[in-house]
Parts: sequence; structure tokens; C-alpha cells
Amino acid sequence: MSLQSNHTTSESDLIKGCLNGDRLAQELLYKRFSPKMYAVCLRYAGKAEDAQDILQDGFVKVFKSLHMYRGDGSFEGWVRRIFVNTAIEHYR
Repeated sequence: MSLQSNHTTSESDLIKGCLNGDRLAQELLYKRFSPKMYAVCLRYAGKAEDAQDILQDGFVKVFKSLHMYRGDGSFEGWVRRIFVNTAIEHYR
């Protein structure tokens, strides 16, 4: 599999690459979803510094849990749920 750019690589190729430990796939997945997920984090955090912490924690959880994604529903929705839960946990 040859990963070229963030916009031309399919979501399923990125997921497979990440599951295989491909650093480029991990970077592309991060670049594809970080702007939207940062907005989610900022909505919960209110401060950029806290949002960055939540973003970091959220991506760690996404990469650690990726093997549990079954393909039910959208991948972005699955990722967003992890970030929302991470943000809520941050303030408990």
C-alpha cells in the first residue's frame, strides 16, 4: 500500500496502515481528523491549552482502540465519540 496524501488515501487504507504500525498512516490519520477533533476539544475545554491536552489524550486512545472499530457507522463518528468521552473525563 502506498500512502500518498491526506486527501487521496481512503479511510480504510489509513485504518489498515495504522493497525499495521505504519507511521505515515498514523500521521495522515492525525492530519485528517485533528482540525475537527480540536474544535470538539475546544468546545469542551474553552481554553486552547486544555484543548491541546485533550486532543493529545484523545488520539492516544484512538490509536490504542483502533482494533476495536468494527466498521459500524462512520469512522469519524467513532473518533468523535472517543474525543467527547475524553473531554468529559478530563473534567471529572
